[in-house]
Amino acid sequence: MEKITKNTIKIADLVAPVISSRDIALILKSSILKSNFSIVELDFSNVEFISRSAAHSLILMKEDLKRRFFKKRDVILVNTNEEVSKMLRIIAANRVSPKSKPNFKAEKIDITTLA
Repeated sequence: MEKITKNTIKIADLVAPVISSRDIALILKSSILKSNFSIVELDFSNVEFISRSAAHSLILMKEDLKRRFFKKRDVILVNTNEEVSKMLRIIAANRVSPKSKPNFKAEKIDITTLA
């Protein structure tokens, strides 16, 4: 008999069809880590909207679970509608290449004046 290593969590049933709070990451992470599954599908069927902050916390949680040494989990997002997909893509793209970069202004100093 083959061991099942994948679990599916229906987001709309667990949280709500409108997700607007960063708390989603805490709720999901706790639920994911309690399970013994190495692969977790987050099913966004019936989720109508996800806020920018909730999407950001979800992406951070997904990255954290993948990097872990102990209780590592692969989180897969499935059945997202167009609006949810768009928000998740925007957040993921900003994580890879943020729009604003820190300004570094090097100051020239005469080494002889430092003594």
